[in-house]
Amino acid sequence: MGKTAKNQKLIMKWIRTPKSIWENLSNEFNFTVDACASDKNHLVSKYWTKSNSALDKNWDNEIVYCHPMYDIHIPKFVKKAIESKCKTVFLLPASTNAGYFHKHFYKKKNVDIRFLPKEKGQKGYKFYSDDNEEPITGYLRPLMIVVVDNLTKMEKITI
Repeated sequence: MGKTAKNQKLIMKWIRTPKSIWENLSNEFNFTVDACASDKNHLVSKYWTKSNSALDKNWDNEIVYCHPMYDIHIPKFVKKAIESKCKTVFLLPASTNAGYFHKHFYKKKNVDIRFLPKEKGQKGYKFYSDDNEEPITGYLRPLMIVVVDNLTKMEKITI
């Protein structure tokens, strides 16, 4: 990531899902769409890009992989998953203080939260660039996988 001299906008350069995370998720889930991809980094044959926005698509009956940019737009993707009849697997920063975490994830019957262990031997998980450039260091904040399952009927628990 860096800033341009002209406009000081943040450039999101390191965006590819780390291989070790993707391998584990793709073995567990039969993804039908990559919701936050580019033409260079999509992980599933069906994918949506920034210009072909996932937020404008129908997610119903999909198994969605969603690794959004780690910015102020995360809640929009969370809301889309919550409101759709789909299964969504998120790769997100473990921001347990975020409003969306408490409103949509924490203690919800259809949500599975998995905090990722620290990557061994590195300083965080490495997110490569769209052109497969390796960063000097990894992402230093904790990460989590969040599975929002609006496809599987949850069993009612009676007490």
